[in-house]
Amino acid sequence: MATFRVSQPSASVALLAVAREGLWPASPSRPFDQKQTLAWLPALVTGVTLLGLVDKFWRSSLDSRGTAMTPEQARDVHDAVLAYWTSRDEAALRQASKGVSDAGERSGATSGAHLDRVAQLLGRVCIAAGAPPEEVYYKAPADDPYKRENISEGYTLPGYYRPTKQWDVVVRHDGKPIVVIELKSQNGPSYSNNANNRAEEAIGNAVDLRRAKEAGLVPGNPWTAYAFVIEDDERSRGSDRAKDRGFHPKDEIFAGWSYISRVCLLSRRLVEDGHYDAAWVLATSRPTCPATVKEPKRCAQIKFGIEPHGHRFGWFEPDPGGLGYVSFITDLTRQIERYYKSGPAIGQPQLSLFD
Repeated sequence: MATFRVSQPSASVALLAVAREGLWPASPSRPFDQKQTLAWLPALVTGVTLLGLVDKFWRSSLDSRGTAMTPEQARDVHDAVLAYWTSRDEAALRQASKGVSDAGERSGATSGAHLDRVAQLLGRVCIAAGAPPEEVYYKAPADDPYKRENISEGYTLPGYYRPTKQWDVVVRHDGKPIVVIELKSQNGPSYSNNANNRAEEAIGNAVDLRRAKEAGLVPGNPWTAYAFVIEDDERSRGSDRAKDRGFHPKDEIFAGWSYISRVCLLSRRLVEDGHYDAAWVLATSRPTCPATVKEPKRCAQIKFGIEPHGHRFGWFEPDPGGLGYVSFITDLTRQIERYYKSGPAIGQPQLSLFD
């Protein structure tokens, strides 16, 4: 399996690791010591500075091992996926400071911002391909130069089985949607029920959009795509050994498969059956431990007794040939170019989309 990994965390990740309850020291058996942490803070600042320099070096020397990505594309994906984790932690800290607490990792997920950088990345691809920024709609991060207020109507489409659905990225031409993209994610350590929920959502959203088009509620025939980010940990990589609970045996193809493999199969079949035109799957490991003193089993390593305990950010594409970023944005760019003047040629050297 071809992989691409970047392991150096950003400065914000290091600071968040100290700020979150129970992450210093990492072991849940050792209590959080505020005085110890404050005493250690000057050394942290020095370390963060060095990490920033190392991170800059790593990102400036990225290559396309096994992914067919250019160094610039790999850097863009790296930054977007790292923000997937840091935005979750930052949202959880903000909610905790307000006295708001969600179960498990819901405090990060319910903020709704954890996939904003991925949406921004795909929106930038559309703009680079020639789409006018005012015709590209997504939930833009606060620092996005293309951010506009009150644009939710742009990425909201009518449904057939429900009134409306807010999609993650929508591109329009003459008022009609020409690109519609759905983003989904899944984190551990509990995968079983969530995996089934994600499959139901993906199928339901696609069927609802198709029927809305057939009923004349959604004009035109937009290009549709599905992108999935799944956590890379011991549980998602391991085999699913759950026993059959139904009267009839499940499809043998699922026997012994990992949850990452299941996401790939789901995405591949969604495209093969015509529910979506393209799909992209990416797996990523978290840079900080999710465990707290009160909830140590939020960390898969602690929950399953895996030693040594440690976390380091990285990412890879389980199926870069069939479900990779390059083929995904190639198809996306071609769709944009059918309606707008062409942007940079596919495969040609170009600066990072975030530069």
